[in-house]
Amino acid sequence: MLSIVRDNTINPMTHERDRKSLWAINLGLGVNILLAGLKTTFGVLGHSPALLAEGINSTSDVAYYIVASVFMRLANKPADNEHPYGHRQLESIASVVVGAFVVATAIAVFWDAVDKIWDLVDGKATSQGAADIALWIALATVTIKICLFFYVRKLGKETHNPIVDALAYDHYLLRLGGFPRYLPRPKWTALG
Repeated sequence: MLSIVRDNTINPMTHERDRKSLWAINLGLGVNILLAGLKTTFGVLGHSPALLAEGINSTSDVAYYIVASVFMRLANKPADNEHPYGHRQLESIASVVVGAFVVATAIAVFWDAVDKIWDLVDGKATSQGAADIALWIALATVTIKICLFFYVRKLGKETHNPIVDALAYDHYLLRLGGFPRYLPRPKWTALG
């Protein structure tokens, strides 16, 4: 959406803001599609339940990036009779939706980790170990997500778009906390 300033000229700043915001969303969407495929595939092939779970998590990331993209496009609609000030408030609503997804994912990952640790300590489960490729995929994921965090956070600061800010922190949160799950484990139980 291009905005009209008082002298009836088009404000190029709004167009640039929208372009950068959509770029941040589409970049994250593309990367998450790639990571979902890689982590799911190598989680199965590398016998790594943690990497498989991360692949499923990345698939959920794809879902809310699509939601963010839809909201961003709707927010770009020009003002109309029902919405004389435009549709920009949809950006704030989308950032709340993305935030809710991030919090729900964090709770699910935390609960899953506690459950698996409890099973190991209780002796109900043993660690099967994972292929080394799982570690390399995890390292690549962490590196990519940290780079995306800094880049998308920069775009968020430039655009002042709450959707972009929320997505930047999604790249960062949960990535470092989940990293130790990928380390190859010895093939013995937690109690020795």
